[in-house]
Amino acid sequence: MRPLLVAILTLTWAWIAGAQAVPVDVQFKLLGMKDNYDVDLAPLAGETVRLVLGEKPDWQSPAAGRKFVTDAKGEAHFTMDALIDTRWRSRNIGLTPFSKPAKADHLKIAVELQHTFPLEKDGPLKNFRWLLTMDLDCFHDGPCSTVGFMEIYPPDAQGRFTRPLARQADTESWKVPELNGKVIWGMSYQVADFMLSADENDPKKRTLRFAIKRLPQAVSR
Repeated sequence: MRPLLVAILTLTWAWIAGAQAVPVDVQFKLLGMKDNYDVDLAPLAGETVRLVLGEKPDWQSPAAGRKFVTDAKGEAHFTMDALIDTRWRSRNIGLTPFSKPAKADHLKIAVELQHTFPLEKDGPLKNFRWLLTMDLDCFHDGPCSTVGFMEIYPPDAQGRFTRPLARQADTESWKVPELNGKVIWGMSYQVADFMLSADENDPKKRTLRFAIKRLPQAVSR
């Protein structure tokens, strides 16, 4: 898609959806763990990651967002544009069981990461590049919340991440055509830390603190 057309579509989408394109200072970290009981997370250095902030018209393109490699600390720091909209969400009233609707800044986050699985039982491992998506809501006078990654998008024949894997009923499992139709149980990654806040020095900017941990290899059956 041509850059001028992308820019026009982005501005149009932002106007229609009430979204605002803002610069975001990203503080990213990627961590690893040996098993589900490992509490000592180690930084994952030299990992290629692609981050997309906001549901722009071209967000499913393999060229969307920012691609980077984590440093020796498993980190990356940079500034990129994000499309942030406002929506109503339910918010607890103090420590009570009651809640009320409140406005929150909403940011859709998509992350392309490496996923590794055996094609056959005890067979050689194969790497896949999949896009994980999540929604982050931050109340204007309070904390941020998310339910974590919810969708998994493998690339299609054109390399675009347009069709999510089929989720099996209400379980944490997905059917994977690339694994000969096998079902994977559990995601390979979880959100470890998140916070979207206003920049102290520039009210037009945001700061995103975002950490992901890689889990042990997901089970495939």
